[in-house]
Amino acid sequence: MLSKAHLAPHQTARNQAISVEALAPGSVVVSVPSLVTALLPSEKGRRCDNCHVLESGDIRLRKCTGCAAYWYCGSECQTRQWNAHHKRVCKYYSSFVASPGYQGLSSNERVDAVLLSHLVMQLFPHDNFSLQAEHNGPLSECTDLLKGSRLDIRVPPICGARSKTGDPSCQRAAHELFSRFGNNNFVLHSHLNSYAHGMFPLASRFFNHSCAPNAVARYINIVSEPVRMEVVAIRDIAEGEEITIPYLDPALPRDTRRNALQLNYGFTCTCQLCSSTEWLRSIPPPARGSQELIILETSLRMAVFGRSDRVAADVVDDRMTHTIPEGLGPLFHESYLSDISERFSKASHEGGYAEALEIGLTQLALYCLVYPTNYPQIGMHALELAKTVWNAMVSGERFTDSGSLAEDAKLYLGIATHILGIFGPEGDPGGPIEEIRVLQGLLNSP
Repeated sequence: MLSKAHLAPHQTARNQAISVEALAPGSVVVSVPSLVTALLPSEKGRRCDNCHVLESGDIRLRKCTGCAAYWYCGSECQTRQWNAHHKRVCKYYSSFVASPGYQGLSSNERVDAVLLSHLVMQLFPHDNFSLQAEHNGPLSECTDLLKGSRLDIRVPPICGARSKTGDPSCQRAAHELFSRFGNNNFVLHSHLNSYAHGMFPLASRFFNHSCAPNAVARYINIVSEPVRMEVVAIRDIAEGEEITIPYLDPALPRDTRRNALQLNYGFTCTCQLCSSTEWLRSIPPPARGSQELIILETSLRMAVFGRSDRVAADVVDDRMTHTIPEGLGPLFHESYLSDISERFSKASHEGGYAEALEIGLTQLALYCLVYPTNYPQIGMHALELAKTVWNAMVSGERFTDSGSLAEDAKLYLGIATHILGIFGPEGDPGGPIEEIRVLQGLLNSP
């Protein structure tokens, strides 16, 4: 299960995962099944509640006749989840989600309330809510995790028989387990779109955080099987090097990342990205359309690509490293990335292709600075740029250098193919890997 790394002491963290051999980009470091998961409300009825596969022409979901709120791809998944925890949740679920305690929660808190209910009912099938666990069992894996640093946690309500969930021993067990949620649970995603929350205690135990990680998590959905997390190397990792993953989005502003890590995990990140950007201050960018902003964005593209009008082919070279020029500080304000992302999405979908390509190129340059080499978001954005170029080619829109569009599309597609090939197949069928294949066919056709 963990043949490519071993657990070793760490100077400040509890432990660290150390590579036992040289790992190439794309290597799977570890593959672990989920202990328990809960779908986002928007995914209920779209995915199997047990294995999380999407309904499709080949897969028809059937709802639980007891609660009419859980859906399954077949009897195998329904039986597995029934035995795991659903038989103790089913007849109480409708009243649970209608209760004031549940209704007063935020959307993320509601998912965690269901996840906690699943966990408690699964770990204590005989209602003996003792935290004295057998060594190496699921309960010991959970209680072995470090608690979060927050002392003001509010344990959400639990779905189940009131005679059980109201028992003081059940409440104590729920508090102990929930105190580990904020700093150990994961948000599951397919093609980088979130769809569930889940617990993977072994992964939580092994991997420390870095905003400049050398590995990332992906999630594998297979019919009638538990969702699996795979931790994948995104660059060369030397033998003896620590393997790290991101606990949050590295593109968040430095102060936002630091505050979130301190609040939820109790540490201050000193990774390469954080330590190299100590000089950054929260300075808002100039107004949209101003000459000052145009100069900053041009300088950003020059710093990353060596020119301001086209992407560089070597942007995916694993040896390339980028430092943030001090004069570009306003582009790393919390408002800028969300603004430019929204502008690119709007322009590319509404047909303003010339504008979309300029904005998208600037966004790609920014991604290359805030994300580590081969980070999946860079590949996904490069794919969006390739599709936008193709749409521009077939739209009839006039460009000053229309002859270079096909070459630009191939450059962007090459970046996407390289990075997403390292990230590998994950999540639902189709997605970016299939989109790359289709677009390659279109670009190579006569």
